[in-house]
Amino acid sequence: MKLLLIYLLLLLTFVQIILSWEHKQFIPLYNTNYGSIYGSIEVARTGRLFYSFKGIPYAKPPINNLRFKAPEPPEKWEGVLDATQDGPVCIQKNYFFANPVVEGQEDCLYLNVYTHMPGYQNYQGQLLPVMVFIHWGGFFAGRGTSDYLGPEYLLEKDVVLVTFNYRLGVLGFLTTLDDEAPGNYAFKDQVAALRWVQENIHFFGGDKSKVTIFGQSAGGGSTHLHMISPLSKGLFRGVISQSGSALALWATPSNEAQKTVLAAQAKFVNCDGYIGNSSKIIECLRKVPAQDLVESQDLFKTFFVDPLTAYTSVTETLTETNPEPFITKLPIEYIQANEFSHVPWIIGVVQDEGILKASALLRQSVQRETLNNNFPRVLSDLLLLSASTTNPQSLYNDITEYFLNNKSYVDVSDAQSVQGLINLYTDRAFSYSTYQSAVLQSTKGHQPIWFYNFDYRGLYSYGNLFSATLEDINFDWGVSHCDDLLYLFNSPGLIPPLVAENDICVSEVIINLWTNFAIYGDPNPLENPALEGIDWKPLDIKDDDKNKNDKLCFLNFTGSYIDQFHVTNQCGFHKDRMSFWAKQDLFENIPGVD
Repeated sequence: MKLLLIYLLLLLTFVQIILSWEHKQFIPLYNTNYGSIYGSIEVARTGRLFYSFKGIPYAKPPINNLRFKAPEPPEKWEGVLDATQDGPVCIQKNYFFANPVVEGQEDCLYLNVYTHMPGYQNYQGQLLPVMVFIHWGGFFAGRGTSDYLGPEYLLEKDVVLVTFNYRLGVLGFLTTLDDEAPGNYAFKDQVAALRWVQENIHFFGGDKSKVTIFGQSAGGGSTHLHMISPLSKGLFRGVISQSGSALALWATPSNEAQKTVLAAQAKFVNCDGYIGNSSKIIECLRKVPAQDLVESQDLFKTFFVDPLTAYTSVTETLTETNPEPFITKLPIEYIQANEFSHVPWIIGVVQDEGILKASALLRQSVQRETLNNNFPRVLSDLLLLSASTTNPQSLYNDITEYFLNNKSYVDVSDAQSVQGLINLYTDRAFSYSTYQSAVLQSTKGHQPIWFYNFDYRGLYSYGNLFSATLEDINFDWGVSHCDDLLYLFNSPGLIPPLVAENDICVSEVIINLWTNFAIYGDPNPLENPALEGIDWKPLDIKDDDKNKNDKLCFLNFTGSYIDQFHVTNQCGFHKDRMSFWAKQDLFENIPGVD
């Protein structure tokens, strides 16, 4: 028996050596239009092996004279590029989480490609649909690296996944509103990444004619903007916009505000002597160390970490020296004129998006006390009320009456008061603009559009990260902004792997829906249904329909990790709340979208 055990142990060791040697022989070495690269072999959640290529440059480093300019194609490299490690993240200061510090580099335009091994598990090397994810982060933070956006869940399916970094904050958006610094570099970086995919993805087994772009929060707003931008036309065939819309206040261009931001930024770093001379001010700002520029953004703060960012998109002018503007008019103007890509589209939100802000405001006792002592001013500023109306006081009165029972403070001992603040921020930042976008584009004949609401509470939540504290209140926190990402990506830098049975089930369903959409152009096709009983139909809302919200039918994910997981079809999206906003005198309200 002892000899038999020794023999089995030796045999197992020999097999492991052979497998290890065999895998080393298959360390992937691929070509691109810019040079050869080698990657590594990784393992999906189900044990399926796949190829991983990380840290591939998709544009020249946007440094020195390329700072505040559109990205340029990367240089070809000599030799073989080591693509086994993530490239550096874009320099940022992440105010979402505790103890924000400046991290990252200015040279950061890198992407990751994850693809399947030819000959492994019946994959015979045919070109596969491609999914390109645009990361979250409010346009001032976030990353496309594997510690935040791990591929282990999505690579269970026959798709190629691409993630990438793009410029953020001052380096992604500062503008002089002329040809010296037109702005929108973050979005132009994203276009550069999508062009790289078109030029190179076939080397990795990807089909450039079957590219789906998907993103969450800032990434969700970005995907919608790419549907609108003439610069992005033809670079994708499907879009998934999670918790983000081009009509959201934080995604809408604000040229006038950026004039003020430019002047303030110049003053922060001693470049204000050149105000009025675009060439000189940009020359000065290019000489400021990137870390100093990013650190100086703290000087925009008026309430703890708010505003999270002062920088926004802008409308540009087409000129000889700015031949490829990202957008030249407001997103609503493109949509109203039916000038957008009518590609298959999934769009939706999570139930309690507002936890993104409410968790820190209410769980941190110092913030909570300061908020309640200065409630009218702070709440008006946080919600950007002056950006929506000529009478912000009247709007403030209406929203505190509706959401907070006419109180100018939040009572954390009252669950309705806490939920009221969550709902208020949810609608103001995410839900109402998402609702408007889906309804309006459906009335413009955009087909197909699938709408969803994610209200499943898993074992883990981003809400704890956003709170940036160990303090808590006696409240049953719901489904936070970003919680849907838990089921799409392994994020070891933020959240432990899924272990709850229901959580894994939710992940499998969403992975099926999202990859079905990428493969078939339909999240629940007859060829490969995601889940028996799901009948997720696209919207069919006509311009002359009355009570359009009644016809907004959506897929609702509900349940919890300790209860059950349900997927149901519902019609009518937060009807009372959407009606409340539609009745307000808001600049962003759209005639006919009630």
